[in-house]
Amino acid sequence: MKREFPFDPTEEPRWSNSDGLPETELIALQESGPNEPKRSQEERMALQETVLDSLSILSAEEAWLLNALLFERLSLRQIERSIGIPKTTVARYRDKVLAKLRDALANDPVIQDYLSG
Repeated sequence: MKREFPFDPTEEPRWSNSDGLPETELIALQESGPNEPKRSQEERMALQETVLDSLSILSAEEAWLLNALLFERLSLRQIERSIGIPKTTVARYRDKVLAKLRDALANDPVIQDYLSG
């Protein structure tokens, strides 16, 4: 069965930039560059150290949950099956842990500088 496209992929794009050259969203994104300013190595290290220090306020269970979600990339359903707690409870616990981290980082001068710059 032949797949129908909403456009002809062999045609030039119908829109163009101010120079009249064909432009795609990918090219526009590549030309725009990253949205955040370049940071010095010292600034990045200070930011990393601040975030790592904030993780020390977490209990072992909280740290395990973040590790499972962020680094092991387990779903709420997989965590539910592994520890026997409903996924809605796991989701609420995740939200509380993230709020705890957010509150710990909110007043840190390194984080405030990062967010303002």
